[in-house]
Amino acid sequence: MRAALLALKPWLASKPRLGVALAAVAALGALVVVVFASWGVARYRLPDPAAAVQPTVTLYAEGEPLATVQGDGRRAQIWVPLERIPRVVVDAVLAAEDRRFLGHPGIDVLAMIRAAGANLRRTEIVQGASTLTQQLARTLFLDRERRWQRKLQEIRIALALERRYDKARILEAYLNTVYLGHDRDVAVHGVAAAARRFLGKDLARVRPEEAAFLAATIRAPNRLLADGGRQARGPRDRVLQAMVDEGGLPAPVAREAMARPVRVRADGAATRHGYFVDLAADEVARRLTLPRAPEVRVGTTLDPRLQAAAEAAVADGLPALERRRRLPAGTLQATVVALEPASGRIRALVGGRRYADSQFNRATRAHRQPGSLFKPFVYLAAFEGPPAGVVLTPASLVADEPVAIPAAEGVWAPRNTDGLFHGPVTVRRALEQSLNVPAARVAQSVGLASVSRVARTLGIESRLAEVPSLALGSSEVTLLEITAAFATIANDGVRVAPTTLDPEAGPGPASPMLKRAAPARAVSPVSAFQVTHLLRGVMRSGTGSASARYGLHEVTAGKTGTTDDLRDAWFIGYTPDLVIGVWVGSDDGRSIGLTGSEAALPIWATIMQSAVRRAPPRPFTPPPGVVMAEVDRETGRRAAWCADGPAVAEAFREGTEPPRAHCPGPALVRSAAERVVDWFRGLFR
Repeated sequence: MRAALLALKPWLASKPRLGVALAAVAALGALVVVVFASWGVARYRLPDPAAAVQPTVTLYAEGEPLATVQGDGRRAQIWVPLERIPRVVVDAVLAAEDRRFLGHPGIDVLAMIRAAGANLRRTEIVQGASTLTQQLARTLFLDRERRWQRKLQEIRIALALERRYDKARILEAYLNTVYLGHDRDVAVHGVAAAARRFLGKDLARVRPEEAAFLAATIRAPNRLLADGGRQARGPRDRVLQAMVDEGGLPAPVAREAMARPVRVRADGAATRHGYFVDLAADEVARRLTLPRAPEVRVGTTLDPRLQAAAEAAVADGLPALERRRRLPAGTLQATVVALEPASGRIRALVGGRRYADSQFNRATRAHRQPGSLFKPFVYLAAFEGPPAGVVLTPASLVADEPVAIPAAEGVWAPRNTDGLFHGPVTVRRALEQSLNVPAARVAQSVGLASVSRVARTLGIESRLAEVPSLALGSSEVTLLEITAAFATIANDGVRVAPTTLDPEAGPGPASPMLKRAAPARAVSPVSAFQVTHLLRGVMRSGTGSASARYGLHEVTAGKTGTTDDLRDAWFIGYTPDLVIGVWVGSDDGRSIGLTGSEAALPIWATIMQSAVRRAPPRPFTPPPGVVMAEVDRETGRRAAWCADGPAVAEAFREGTEPPRAHCPGPALVRSAAERVVDWFRGLFR
């Protein structure tokens, strides 16, 4: 076809009238063929308004409206009957797309002749002459590829629709299904949904310049919306003038409308707390049983004050870190998840530095190595199910000495971050100082399958490669899932699925929901408390001791995480009532030169401070089956009044505590005292 057009082009250029006549004949000939062929077309049906669109869902946070989403989280569509669509919107769309809609049978022969002439002169398809009915046929039944065969099929379907339905029904279907662009990753269909998401108002309140803007964007919605609508001003004004020409708008009103700027909401309907809203919309799509109602009100778990604190901590913390490391502005990203261990309610969520710049939710979709953040799971697996005849307790000694572990790619020889080996160390010291070698040794003795199984029961859903480096966090996870795993530990070993929805917290009756997975026992409460008690030591004297600057070291448990080459910095800390996880890194995986305690802990501490000031946390309480005993911090032996080293209260499973220590008898004590006196006297001889 294209070759034939190219051959005819010089001749047609010398005889423009003949070219137009030939184009008219060709168009009429094609039309006759199509009309006869269309009688054999199967019956195409327009969508049923009652079933085509799910209702609008309004999300609430603590009784206040938060955002409006659609029942299907990836498609926004609000069906409005034709009689309720403002006349100015109808006039604008007809002026922009199909001025002869009320008079043609589904195709506009005059427009087809005009377009055919233009296409012949340009030797390509530059005008489509599609009527509103043809566009509807394409939207509902065909793809958008520009080719002759699809165009003929489009015409056939348009004619079939016009025979089956009246003009009002076709116009209503078009106005409610026409594609008007994407708002983030949500496809927007229909003028009502576009008004809500891009103009921030109900369709009934749309002004003439806004109606013309919606009509103008039909031909290239994403391009005209890309810069906040600035490129749409010219097309919008041409639609306003067309409305004047068609008698649908007085000229003075059009001039006033043209003088007003185009104002498009930069980020669609869900700019406030956007990462949380997106996650809630996904959960609505999965769990909400949508009734036959125009609007549904659903409560969410969001704590607006904690969310504001999290967003501010990220907004203020990242520039400070970039200045400290002399990194280009915008290099770092951060994510935050705050949830309640007992209920699984997500109270705050930040998925990136700035939602307006990137809607990619790193808290739920970015998989990164957790590094040392994974080590508590290793020791928990040991407390839960050690090998026969071996009992590991928080006071047990583990060799921090060179070790060679067979691996698929050769021998793996883990090293500590400080490059040193510290000899026999207690489990407490190994975890507080985040030593690599003891964790690797314990994982080998317990078995990588056991470590993986415990991590999964806690809430890790990403793939875990059962290789020796698993103990040091080599398998990638998301912040949400690993924060949920720590929440299981904080909740005495009971796993509760995280959620953004709270049907009971909405302003009306509880919305019908598919139930979440029931809470399930993941690990024993004794083992969970033992890990928590160790992680309290991390905050007091370990890698999380910087929390003392914020007054949090005595009321929280937590763990840092830092990966090889300082690419990822993590910190998760908790009270019995709230778990907060923070990740800091770069989207491209470059080294940020910061550890978890340097980059993630300060952001975490700012948020946790906000929480504990509002509601002082409950104390950590040992469950039944735990025996507290004083042990020597260095040796792990039972402490006594005559011990030389510092003592620490340790949590033991009943029956595993070390035997009571015995001090020397009176004679030995007297002898020691005499030696001290003799030494002191010698100073004055």
